Amino acid sequence: MTAKSLRSICQFCHTNCGIIFEKSSDGTLSVTGDPDHPVNRGALCPKAAAIPEMIHSKDRLRYPLKKTSTGFKKISWDEALSLAAQKLGEIRTRFGPASLLRCTGAPVSYQGRDGFLEFMGAFGSPNLTGAANLCMLPRMTAFKAVTGAMRPEPDYDHTRLTLFWGTNPLASDRFGAYTAYNGYKQILPGLKKRGVRIIVIDPYRTKLVGQADQWVKIRPGADIALGLAMIHVIIRDALYNKTFVENYTTGFDALSAHVHPLSPAWAAPLTGISEKAITDLATVYATTKPATIYEGNGLDMYVNGVDAVRTVATLIALTGNLDAPGGNILFPFVRQSPLPTQPAARQERLWFDRLSLFPEVPFPAVKASLMAGEKKRPRAMIVHHANPVLVQANEKKTRQALAKLDFLMVTDIFPTATTEMADLVLPVTSDFESYGYRAYSSSTGGFVALGRPVADPVGASRPVFEVEYELAQRLQLHTDYPFHDTRSWLEFMLKPSGITLAQLENEQLVFANDPVKYRKYESGGFDTPSGKVEFYSKWFEDGGVNPLPAYALPAGEPLQEKNRAAKGFPLLASSRRPSRFVHTKFKNLETLTAAYPTPLVWIHPTDAAQRGIESGQDVAVSSPQGEIVLKTMLSENTDPGLIWIDFGWGNPTDGKASINVLVNDAFYDPVSGGTPNRLFPCEVKSQKKP
Repeated sequence: MTAKSLRSICQFCHTNCGIIFEKSSDGTLSVTGDPDHPVNRGALCPKAAAIPEMIHSKDRLRYPLKKTSTGFKKISWDEALSLAAQKLGEIRTRFGPASLLRCTGAPVSYQGRDGFLEFMGAFGSPNLTGAANLCMLPRMTAFKAVTGAMRPEPDYDHTRLTLFWGTNPLASDRFGAYTAYNGYKQILPGLKKRGVRIIVIDPYRTKLVGQADQWVKIRPGADIALGLAMIHVIIRDALYNKTFVENYTTGFDALSAHVHPLSPAWAAPLTGISEKAITDLATVYATTKPATIYEGNGLDMYVNGVDAVRTVATLIALTGNLDAPGGNILFPFVRQSPLPTQPAARQERLWFDRLSLFPEVPFPAVKASLMAGEKKRPRAMIVHHANPVLVQANEKKTRQALAKLDFLMVTDIFPTATTEMADLVLPVTSDFESYGYRAYSSSTGGFVALGRPVADPVGASRPVFEVEYELAQRLQLHTDYPFHDTRSWLEFMLKPSGITLAQLENEQLVFANDPVKYRKYESGGFDTPSGKVEFYSKWFEDGGVNPLPAYALPAGEPLQEKNRAAKGFPLLASSRRPSRFVHTKFKNLETLTAAYPTPLVWIHPTDAAQRGIESGQDVAVSSPQGEIVLKTMLSENTDPGLIWIDFGWGNPTDGKASINVLVNDAFYDPVSGGTPNRLFPCEVKSQKKP
């Protein structure tokens, strides 16, 4: 047998780079970058090298597991699906369809995005939840309120100024949400070659700061104050695009009155940025034509995250940089079928009367309902491609809430902190053992790339759509299902685009849209209630939320140094994600952990010296919520008084500490349910014996 070469996509993170698998005669896999894929043009990060190890890892879940009084017991698929059907059927009959929740994580693959979504529609439940309250969807909701579109992307090819706000794309290799820019490794060099000014707004000295022309060092969570003050300057000094504002926006007068007192002098003590620096930043952004902003996940994890991004969306529109060349563009995207095809009434959603604007149920609402024992509380949960125990704030309370469910079913490829709590664990195939796909946008058009199976399923693991369909059959919910396995799911999802699986198998990458067209609003308007950009959001007003972005404390509570010190928590903590990893996954793979084996707490040398702490030493990090033990790393990339803790550990396969043991969940964003995972009081103490 000779070696075989297969083009595919990496589905370890949102970037979804093109890859080439080489499969030797003995079945050994190796991975290289696909030079013809527009996202990466052959470049790969270290994560891709771990794909073969992940597929064959000894930690893989291989058989269905049922929790018993003595631990987990291996059972057959027939027994597992019979149990799931029995439990879910009983709960549906007794408590109604809305008693079931589906919980998913970040959709780094579409198998993760879509698994059990059609099932929820057939079951009749509108209750979808997951990690979205902490990642991207708060920003998408903010942009929708202002522009009617989920998120306009930076037009790097034509801009003269790029403002990276709360993002570090050099750590994620992601310079846009879904957009390919003809090779991510070429973006920064291309900007610098053209003399484009690069400004970074971030509280931490990231690698990107080293490549920037200017670093605006902001306090964690103060982004909304900066945004409001920038809007103040642009309106006060008449730097806005008058033609665009007059013809294509509404609510300008209300916005102008709202920000009138919110000057740089007001924002300076909140942000830690001088009045002059705020004024200069607003001026350079408004007067450099064209300019673009790329906002990131650094804005999501506060209780004011949605409004912070509403100021970003307002700045983009106010300056006329919305859907204009070199600004933030609504790129073409491949049409896909909507799931579920039988959606339940949104009004039946958990806490819809309190959190109606967000596209799904924010996880804090799930926890609160369970802890309070509400009559309409969830009774069962299907967790697919997610790990809420580690992801959500206040791990102790998350565990307490999930323990109150009548039935918890989890699908995954590895044991996790959440599978440990499950009544039933189902092993699903990885994204490299079944078909998948990814849709991308670009200036040359929207396109789709194929993910191919390159290995046989491990153990008795099964593709998620086969599992989902068989469970639907057992509950007699399958009659109108539009698919029954992975191939038919893919064909159904891509039907509106005209692309077929056979075409993808032959070509690997297929374009389905025309190249980008700018200023589409001139003929089509905006998808808002008024048809215009809404600085004053009628949608938010009708939802009982402030129609204008308003300043709020980022952690939901005052965190003055004097008060923190009196309570024994004089430091502030934030979180960071090491670039080698994705969320809570893959800390058990030696390919990735060899160079980064354990989570770290990054502390300024001044704070370390005051506590007798040395680099590499074990320390106890405590907050009002709990305590964990980590190793230290001394760093001047942060300020005295502010520490940074690595996120993503805490699964049984890594045996390390989770930062979210420390995070407060008592406060959350009134729109998204975002919790202050990036800002909480703490203290660090040496573990060294005297």
